[in-house]
Amino acid sequence: MSQETIISLKGVVKKFEVGENDIAALNGVDLKISAKDFAIIYGPSGCGKSTLLNVISGLEEPTSGTVDIRGEKIYNYTEDERSKFRSDKFGIISQTSNWVKSLNVWENVAIPLVLKGATFRESKERALAVLQEVNMEEYANLAPAKLSGGQQQRVSISRALIRNPWIIVADEPTGNLDTHSADLVMATFKKLNSKSRRTIIMVTHNLIYLPYATLKIGMKDGIIESHSVVEIAKELEKEVKVLKGAK
Repeated sequence: MSQETIISLKGVVKKFEVGENDIAALNGVDLKISAKDFAIIYGPSGCGKSTLLNVISGLEEPTSGTVDIRGEKIYNYTEDERSKFRSDKFGIISQTSNWVKSLNVWENVAIPLVLKGATFRESKERALAVLQEVNMEEYANLAPAKLSGGQQQRVSISRALIRNPWIIVADEPTGNLDTHSADLVMATFKKLNSKSRRTIIMVTHNLIYLPYATLKIGMKDGIIESHSVVEIAKELEKEVKVLKGAK
């Protein structure tokens, strides 16, 4: 049985002006993601991973091509309409979390609902429910700064869930975490995908997480390299060696 396609990109090109030149971050991307997918986008730095994620989530308008989210051509919307669509339909998780220091964990999680006009009671009940979903409810009354990096990232996932989005997008969510904390975050994503039926789209450098994916999207030079995980792995190995100062 074929799965329902909820995200469809056709011929997507994204160019950036650098001096007098146009540099293509995406160079004709075709992609389909289904409702049940845990999609992992991987590849070396500068290959277009984050640009692709931003195009999907409505943050970067493509130079050409089409982006459909559940049949909606989101770049036909005005910027304000697209922003509302994104806040309603996407939960976005970044590598680092931005907290309001004067608020505790559940209050930080509840902010998107409060901004939408929900009551204090509604916001608190929903915040506690999504914290429970990621096994963080016991920390609800603490300040986020008192939590470990992995715990803070799971709180970020809760905040992304607060408005019950269809799709969770995460850009290098384990990049600043130790191995144990990263494994807990990945297990949380897997649970949200398999048990809560949420579509997950994640960018990573780390090929160790590929077994979590139902859809592997390897990128190189702005295009999807569907045939060669090995070639992309070699590029990543070179990148790591350079960063470590290896000869």
